[in-house]
Amino acid sequence: MTSLLTRFMSAGLLLAGAISATPASQDDDPVYDGKKASVWVDTLNNDSSARKRALAIEALAKLWATKQYKESIPTIGRALRLDSSAAVRSQAAIALGGLKEGEIAKGARELVDALGAEKESRVRKEIAIAIGRFPAVAKLAVTPLTATLKDADPATRLAAAEALALTGSDGKSAAAGLVPLLQDSDKAVRLAAVVALGRVTPEGASAIAETMAKMLGTEKDTGMKSELATSLGLLAEKSPTVVTALAKLLTEPEDDLRRKTARILGTFGTAAAPAADALLKAAEIDKVKDTRADAVHAFGSALGPALKTRIKDILMLLKDPEFEVRLAVIEEVGALGTELKDDTETLKTLRGRLSDQHAKVREAAAMALRKIEKKAEPKKEP
Repeated sequence: MTSLLTRFMSAGLLLAGAISATPASQDDDPVYDGKKASVWVDTLNNDSSARKRALAIEALAKLWATKQYKESIPTIGRALRLDSSAAVRSQAAIALGGLKEGEIAKGARELVDALGAEKESRVRKEIAIAIGRFPAVAKLAVTPLTATLKDADPATRLAAAEALALTGSDGKSAAAGLVPLLQDSDKAVRLAAVVALGRVTPEGASAIAETMAKMLGTEKDTGMKSELATSLGLLAEKSPTVVTALAKLLTEPEDDLRRKTARILGTFGTAAAPAADALLKAAEIDKVKDTRADAVHAFGSALGPALKTRIKDILMLLKDPEFEVRLAVIEEVGALGTELKDDTETLKTLRGRLSDQHAKVREAAAMALRKIEKKAEPKKEP
């Protein structure tokens, strides 16, 4: 009886082992479209048909996405570097570009190396597009991406410039390759160069900003003007040429562009003083209340302490029907603090706003009066 029981237990253990081993074996070589993964690998590495090799890339990409088949990415990466067909290499780049953020480390080096060695423009384009999906990879590929900016195909230059825009300060060396694209015959390429140059913290930013300011003087496209303004703000080069060029945008018909410009000028501090009159006019007449309010703040920032000399101009804006604009005026006046302690007219005007119809304006007026009338701390005896 004991012997019989032992045989049954042994048979059960063997059966359990066989059952548990089967899925592991299947997972090591999963099936897609009726073929084992290892067969797809062999097809990609050895088949003479480019069409079949391209299908093998699609299959291995699917096997990675669904089964995490470990040979998928290395095999696709090898094809990207070594396959004789440009169509297959392009398909390999597209497949690697389809990886998730947490997976791209497995194929990052393949993309970077392949871009540096690739001779076909259409393949370089797909590699640059793939790299452009992953900022971390783009930072590793600054050198080959910069070289790709010289490609004869505008779509390839575009993909390279867009990828470089993701590199931040790691891409500052690409500026020399991006600047010529500001004059590119293709509008999309010019736009991508403007975007990238504003984000790679380039060396020679002053000269680049001057070039962009001149572009603003002749550019007709609203989208391009908007990106030029954004990049000028990011470059933070505050020369009179740049400030004057930006100030002209305050009369543009596009609402978002006017507001963006007011905000950018507001970040320039007193360097934006040449735009003060344009900002004041925008604060008076712009049809969008938020733009008027932003222009008020920018006007105050541009003048700094010298706002005291234009106090009547800014107080005039308290007639605005929108409380956001009145609030901005009072905040800028209050920021002058005790500089206005002897200005009886301004103090009278602020006290009048203690009965403003909007609570936030009343609160701001009370705070401004406290700042202006604040008594100096008595000096302590040593």
